[in-house]
Amino acid sequence: MAIRHLALGPLFLALLLVPAAATTVEAPDVGTLLSQSDYVVRAVVKSATPEWREHAGRRYIGTRVELEIKEVIKGTPPSPLVINLIGGRIGPDELIVEGMPGFRAGDDRVLFVHGEQRQMFPLVALMHGVYPIIHDAQSGQDYVLRSNGHPLYRAEDVSLPMDRHSQARPLPPGARPLTVAAFINQLRARPEATPAPTREK
Repeated sequence: MAIRHLALGPLFLALLLVPAAATTVEAPDVGTLLSQSDYVVRAVVKSATPEWREHAGRRYIGTRVELEIKEVIKGTPPSPLVINLIGGRIGPDELIVEGMPGFRAGDDRVLFVHGEQRQMFPLVALMHGVYPIIHDAQSGQDYVLRSNGHPLYRAEDVSLPMDRHSQARPLPPGARPLTVAAFINQLRARPEATPAPTREK
């Protein structure tokens, strides 16, 4: 965790980081990402608003991110969906948490989200639960990236280490990055994305 301009005590930081294991999060496989998510959505960031918050009597900066849902992949999320993150910048004060992705208005992303009870760390496995979407003007297609900027070629690649210098698995000849539609279809085809049937009483 890197902190600039903020004098937060070590005990306070420890309390914040206990649920997150912030910089040592292992890349989960796609089944784990899905099973640990209450909601999986494609969403556009409507606003990302930094604000002062308080925990255990100490102040810190958090960011309120309001999302406009474009497509639901799993669960029944509220609309608009709001997630609260640790970190942000207010004037000269800035709090940066390694592994916590940043959000800006207009960002288009696929998100794996815990329910509202996870107020400080609502994203499953932090950076592993966020997949930016880029539009390729030449092809007219929307493609999925990982948080490190690498394209996805198959849903199973979410389990690769989050390291810009890591080598991806060998690809078959002619392999192309996943479009958003293909990624979402691969997620929906997994059993973890389907709710368990309710039993009649």
